[in-house]
Amino acid sequence: MNILFATPYLPAPPNFGGARRMYELIRGASRLDVVRTLSLTGPTDDVAATEHALGPIVPVRVPVTARMAPDRQRRGGQLRSLAARHSFQYRITHHTQLQVALDQLMSHGDIDLVQFEFSQMGSYRTNTLPTVLDVHNIEHDVLRQMARSGSVARRLFNLLEYRKFRHEEIEAWHRAGRCIATSALDAVVIERHIGRTVPVIPNGVDLDYFAAPPPLETGDTDIVFTGAMRYRPNSEGAIWFVERVLPLIHRELPDARFSIVGADPPAAVRALADRRGVMVTGTVDDVRPWLQAAHIVVVPLLSGGGTRLKLLEAFAGSRPVVSTRIGAEGIEVRDDHELLLADEPERFARAVIALARAPELRARLTESAIELVRARYQWSAISAQLRAVHEELLAIPSSGRRRRRW
Repeated sequence: MNILFATPYLPAPPNFGGARRMYELIRGASRLDVVRTLSLTGPTDDVAATEHALGPIVPVRVPVTARMAPDRQRRGGQLRSLAARHSFQYRITHHTQLQVALDQLMSHGDIDLVQFEFSQMGSYRTNTLPTVLDVHNIEHDVLRQMARSGSVARRLFNLLEYRKFRHEEIEAWHRAGRCIATSALDAVVIERHIGRTVPVIPNGVDLDYFAAPPPLETGDTDIVFTGAMRYRPNSEGAIWFVERVLPLIHRELPDARFSIVGADPPAAVRALADRRGVMVTGTVDDVRPWLQAAHIVVVPLLSGGGTRLKLLEAFAGSRPVVSTRIGAEGIEVRDDHELLLADEPERFARAVIALARAPELRARLTESAIELVRARYQWSAISAQLRAVHEELLAIPSSGRRRRRW
C-alpha cells in the first residue's frame, strides 16, 4: 500500500502524547508499506530531523501550529476566532496551501489511502480517495470540560469553541471513510453519531525504550508528572496536585519532591516552582531520566479525552502510578491491580503515601502493569491492527498490492 499521513504538526520529536502516537503509527506503517507524511509545520520546525526518523515529509509552512507554545500571535488568533464562523481549532489546522499540496499529491495517482490525524484535520477534501480519520480525542468534549473552570474569559472562549467545534468535529467523522478511536469509550461516542462501526486502535508504548531499573531506595520520595504543559488539562492537573494534594503528602512525608516535566508551562505552572518541594523543568529532550528517577508517577488530570500515553510509559518503566479516574480513561486498568485510582485530594494523597511506605505494594502494581502492557499496549501489535483497518477499507489481501516507490 501507498499511504499518505496528514498531520496538524510534525510528529517528531515525539515528546508528548499526540506526537508520540503519530510517530509510532507512521513508523509502524513504514515497515510494511510506502509512507509519506504531509504536515503543517511551524517557522522553526526541523523537517530534516523528522524525515530522518520517519521518511519523506511534505511540509506546509504556517505561522502557528498546535505544538507551538502559546504566544501573542496564537492569542490573537483565538480572539479573532470569537467573531468568526469557524472555531479556532478549525482555523489553526485548515489552510488552503495544505489542500493545494494534498491535491498535487493525489494527482500523481499513486496514493491508495490518506490517514488524517486528529478530528481537526478531517475537513480536507480527498474526492474519492479512501480516508481514515484517527480521532485522538473527542475534542469537543475536552473543550466542554475546560469550559467549566478557569477565568470568566477562558470559560467563555472554551464554551464558544465547544459549540462551534462540536458541529465541525461530527461533520468530519461523517466525512471520513473510516474513523478509528483510541478507546472503546470514544468509539461508542463516534458510533452513536455516524451509525458505523469504529475500530479501536489504542495508544501504546515501546517496552524496550522505556524499560528502567528500580529507583534507588534512598528513603526519599520523588513524585513525577509528565506531559506537555501547554495542554490545558495537564497544566490544570499540575496546579491541582500542588495546591490540593501535595500539602497533605508533606504532612506525612515532609521531604517528598514533586517534578512537573513537560514543555511550555504557562506562568501559573512556572510559579509553582516557588512552592515547597516543587520543580518545574520546562521542555526536556528525553522524559526517561525523569521517569527513572521517580519513585511514584502521578496522573492528576481533571479533564481530557482519549488515552494517556504518560500512563503507559510509567507502566513500561515499572513505576507505580496514582491517577484520577479521568486520567486513566480509555486504558483497561483496575484500581489496586495495575495502579491506584483516587479523585479527591485526601484519597489521592493517601494513595501516594501508601505507595511510598509499601515496597510490596509498589512491586505488585508494577508487575501487573507490565503484564497489561505486554498483552495489549505494544506498538508492534497496534501497528498490525491499523494495517488490518487499512486493508479492510481497501478490500485487499495483505499480499495483494504491489509496493510502489514515491
